[in-house]
Amino acid sequence: NEYKSYLRMLLYISSPAFIGRTFVISCKKTDTIARLKANIYHILYEMGRGTHQFRLRFKNQYLKDVSTIEEYGIYDSHVIKMIPLSKKSYTEDPLQASTTSLNTRSTEDTLQKMLRKEVDTLKLRERLCVDMQVCIWVLFVFGVITFVSKYWWTAFYKCVFAGAALYVCPKYTRLSGFYLRMNESNDKRILSLAIMSGLLCVGNILTLYFLHEKECQYILNPFKCSQVVNFSVSVYFVEIFVFAGVAVFATILWRNFVFSIGNYIEPVLVEVKDIKYIFLSAKSASIKERRTAALDLANMAASSDDNKYALVTAGGLQILIDLALEEDLGIRGYAVEAISELLTIKAIQNQFIDIGGIYTLLLSLRSEDEHITKESILALHQLIQDNEETMHKIVGENGMDDLCYVVMSSGTESIRLVAGIFLDISFSDVLRCELLRQKKYLTAFKKMISMNDATVQQLILQALEMVTINEPHMLTIHPELIEPLLKAIIVSPNTNVKTIAAKLLLYYLDSTETVTDVVEHPQLKEALLTMVNYASDGILQCICAKILYQTVLNRREYLEDTDFVGFVTSIQLHAVDQEAWMLSDKILMMRDN
Repeated sequence: NEYKSYLRMLLYISSPAFIGRTFVISCKKTDTIARLKANIYHILYEMGRGTHQFRLRFKNQYLKDVSTIEEYGIYDSHVIKMIPLSKKSYTEDPLQASTTSLNTRSTEDTLQKMLRKEVDTLKLRERLCVDMQVCIWVLFVFGVITFVSKYWWTAFYKCVFAGAALYVCPKYTRLSGFYLRMNESNDKRILSLAIMSGLLCVGNILTLYFLHEKECQYILNPFKCSQVVNFSVSVYFVEIFVFAGVAVFATILWRNFVFSIGNYIEPVLVEVKDIKYIFLSAKSASIKERRTAALDLANMAASSDDNKYALVTAGGLQILIDLALEEDLGIRGYAVEAISELLTIKAIQNQFIDIGGIYTLLLSLRSEDEHITKESILALHQLIQDNEETMHKIVGENGMDDLCYVVMSSGTESIRLVAGIFLDISFSDVLRCELLRQKKYLTAFKKMISMNDATVQQLILQALEMVTINEPHMLTIHPELIEPLLKAIIVSPNTNVKTIAAKLLLYYLDSTETVTDVVEHPQLKEALLTMVNYASDGILQCICAKILYQTVLNRREYLEDTDFVGFVTSIQLHAVDQEAWMLSDKILMMRDN
């Protein structure tokens, strides 16, 4: 997993502001959205549009700068929309407009400053790569010249070093990045090159020293040395500077490689803005400014616990509740997202409940936007965990109606969350009966039991089981659930789902009012056949035997049914549970008698 996090992928960015052009960005799944935007800013800078402001959207959801690409389920070759931001202000209050625009302009100026700083850093990298290559070529030429010097044999390792250095030296341009065999992992190679070049520089200094000591007092009287020695001294002297130059360039380049696109821009994008300016924008008459404020609040709530507390202390909960009641879906989405993030802190939950936040979340459940619905359910789920008082308030606000509405109108992911809430409610001694008290909830339960999703089925069946264990009559007064239970046994590939559904079916068989509905149901045989096929599971086998036994007690004509007798015989032959064997044996004895 650690290796996979470093794998790069290509993302495609399209924008209505650049018709006919798609930007291709190379990134890692662990990169933040802010770093992805930094890459886009660099491309826009080359187009002369570095001041262009935008947001990113994926699957109708705006992406928060502090989140990672992986968190949004974005993978290789996905297309992300780049939505331009209007620079016009529609605020009616001139003082408020000037204040908010000044804050926005300050952020944009800082962003442009950091963008230019990153561009300059990359230009320096490009220039260093070229300069170092020139030094290495000069070193190679002097290495060849060394063959006619006093210590000609040193030319071999100098030429080998120059060749290796040319291979290691990164090929980089700011517009294209690394090419050939080069990539961002060059930092270790460059550091090795700097160390080797420094050692060879020291070696050349020692060579000059020995040449001076053994051949002549060159510094005092160079005319007494031979021409070969004089030539050698000149070559070695130049090589010292070239080696030193390579070492210096390599060291600077190694330090430069620590930088990657987004190092300066990312902190600016994820930086928490002044809360008072965000609150001013949230109260603006302009929809776009309120939407921007809601996004800033969502980013702030997601960044850290300290920011969550700071936002709540400044009165942000009421502002978020007001924004969550807006007609604009974008504003509502960001506001509910921020609320969901804030409610991860237990200390904030009570304050949110006291100011009437539950009503806002329940109202948001009926939103036509799936994202708003999902975030609202997440927030409610956080509120009711280990808090029965909150459950009472949700039920008291007709929250069951709203949750059932989500089941009938939303996607699988949202329904899965609702099923989890129903399971939490079923653990309450006082409230569990509310799940089956009204018939209007049965339609939602029937849909969840019949869904092709094992998680949803298991959660809602566990909730119904909790209710039935304590109040069996609450289940048996609703024979409408018999058919979806049989269907779950037949269709679901999950053994746990089959087992719980079969357990609930037993309660109907034990009731004199509903036993007929079960034994005369046309899908009963198919359900029994399915359970028999799962004979290796002892619990399910025992439940199946109990169903068969109860069926025979109420309809003795089944003893003459060949298929039915075959089910019983199969269980007895493959019994892994003593009770299952005894029950099947009783049935066969009843037939023989």
